[in-house]
Amino acid sequence: MSPEEEQSRLSDEEYLIFRAKEEQKRDPCAAKCWMITAQALFPQNFGIQFEVYQIEKAAKNVKEAAKCLGVLLRKFVSEPLLWREVDTIMAALRQTTPDSQTSFLAYLFNMLPKDVQLSMVLSAAERSQDTMTRCRLMLLLTTTFPETTAHHGLKLVESLLAAEKHCTGPINPFRRMLVCELLPRLLQTRGLEVRPKTLHSLLSRAIEFYVAYVTTPPKVMQSMLESDSKIEDPWQQLFSVVQLIGWNLGWDLASYFENISNREIILQRIQALVEGGARLGGPKGEGGEDVREVLYTTLTIFLHALMDYTKRLYPDFNQAEGSTASNPPMTLVEAFVYPECEREETVIMPPKRSRPSLDEDPTIPVITVSRPAPIGPAPAAGAVVGLPVSTPGGISAGGLSQALTTAIKCWDLLNSYEQLRAEFVRLLESLGTERWWWLRVFTVDMLIYQGRLAEAARELRHTLTHRGTQLPTTFISTNLKLASVLYAMNNLSGAAEAVLEVVTQLQSWVGGGGLSGDLCITAAPNRRHLHVLALTRSQCLQFATTLLIHALRHRIIIDRHSDDLCIGHLITLLQYEWPKYVSTFEEVLQIIRKQGGFSYPLFYTYITTPDILEEFMYLATKEGGSLQLDIIPVNHTNKQQRTISTRGIDRDLKNDFKVGMKKLMLRSSEPVEANIITFLTCEGTLVHQNLM
Repeated sequence: MSPEEEQSRLSDEEYLIFRAKEEQKRDPCAAKCWMITAQALFPQNFGIQFEVYQIEKAAKNVKEAAKCLGVLLRKFVSEPLLWREVDTIMAALRQTTPDSQTSFLAYLFNMLPKDVQLSMVLSAAERSQDTMTRCRLMLLLTTTFPETTAHHGLKLVESLLAAEKHCTGPINPFRRMLVCELLPRLLQTRGLEVRPKTLHSLLSRAIEFYVAYVTTPPKVMQSMLESDSKIEDPWQQLFSVVQLIGWNLGWDLASYFENISNREIILQRIQALVEGGARLGGPKGEGGEDVREVLYTTLTIFLHALMDYTKRLYPDFNQAEGSTASNPPMTLVEAFVYPECEREETVIMPPKRSRPSLDEDPTIPVITVSRPAPIGPAPAAGAVVGLPVSTPGGISAGGLSQALTTAIKCWDLLNSYEQLRAEFVRLLESLGTERWWWLRVFTVDMLIYQGRLAEAARELRHTLTHRGTQLPTTFISTNLKLASVLYAMNNLSGAAEAVLEVVTQLQSWVGGGGLSGDLCITAAPNRRHLHVLALTRSQCLQFATTLLIHALRHRIIIDRHSDDLCIGHLITLLQYEWPKYVSTFEEVLQIIRKQGGFSYPLFYTYITTPDILEEFMYLATKEGGSLQLDIIPVNHTNKQQRTISTRGIDRDLKNDFKVGMKKLMLRSSEPVEANIITFLTCEGTLVHQNLM
């Protein structure tokens, strides 16, 4: 069919549109004249009116295009083509990073009269078949027209709550829109009338979402949320929601949630509110808003402190896949107080403080935190690291111990009243805390902090019976805690058994980090000391040797169990941090001198420290007392041969003893760490038997 025949089949309206399009490329003015003529002849024709709009839009005449669009929206509300154009404009308005085209469409929308804008957005939302698109348009409506927020915002809340019923878990696009975008705007609306029960429910949902967000791996998060999964400063956003809901409920504590740095101040205010007579007791149903205010504010502070504590213990918690933590994980253990152990001058001492005294409240433990060195090659033996800060109240090692004590205070408060406890348990269940391994870590650490050691031991043993689902470091961390708790309970055998389990895992570890300078501190004899230990090969072995040194010394000095094997094991372990325990070495030398001799078949295998070797060489001399020392094999090349006694032997064997000691001197450059690990791995059963 020829072009002339095609044109002859067009209607008058179509012909005018055809001529306008034909002229548009050659002469835009002529095209406009054709469309003005068409508008005059056929004012009710949608095709003509829409083509006029398209021409003005293509020419970037935003005012004229907006005028044409307004006419279209008033006269042709049922035309599908018009609503496809409206959908394009709505999509442009929702763009967070607009290009030139979407920027023009947004400008075009803003040129429309306000009533047309309102009608346009509302109609687009009502016509949308996609739930998420409809919700986004309603959110756009409340953003563009704040005066509609009270009415349409509450309707959007209902729509989002209904939509997320088809989602699994709190991490979904609808909950994110509700919590992150709608609530901060809706809750600031003047004259908003919402039932307290609804506000409580919204706050619960906000807490669920943000807690799930900070505890869900980023890769999993991306699959759950349609848009960019990144939320800037989620805890600050949660605090803001608590503040806004608190304002709407008339809470006195609301204003303090302005910043997360107010965490400890908020806790003090909560405690003051409770002590001031807040109605928290009584049967269920009593207490009114006081219960809700204390419940939700304390719960928020508890969760923030709990996650703060967890992140400080486990720097790689929830890190993106492929990223590496700069510091190793850490664990809280019962530690040691001077004078039960000796401190060498190279160990950093706690700073002296004029007030308050550490002895003011002996029920509150001192907490020290090892400064974990970045994961990497192990330093030279004897290198010491540590954060030697200790003040009353347990808040003694910076943010970590502050987070722990804050979480404990919140936990105790929420469990102190019947109604609070019931609601607290319900909210924890809604958060899915049965899967939170970090909550189990906290509850054990809380028991240790509070001195409830028997309960802590039961929990730790329970954890060890469920090894199948544990993290790689859980076995070591749990046994370290258990060993420290049992030692504090004077169960030396159980403590040794647990700590030797740790040593069996250290052979395959790559060394890294230095030793802790705060396993032993100077404090009153009745003062407990807790230490946060880095889970590195060096510090785990340091704790193991320190505990076994204390236990063996107790058997020898306190229990007067002067068995040569026990003494020999103790001397072997003293090498790890030599000369830190030199005074303990002097104590056992006095015992050896008193009994006139010493026999230790493992001496030649494991003793390599020059100071110790020189002392034993001296004891074999006339000046040293000519003690009988059965410590060097007859044939040094075979460590399983019988040992040489230095008393009553001929000159050749005495010379052999000297040669053997000199050979040991030559081995003094051997790594002490590997030597001690080998000793405890091979001879750990003997050490344990000495403590039974």
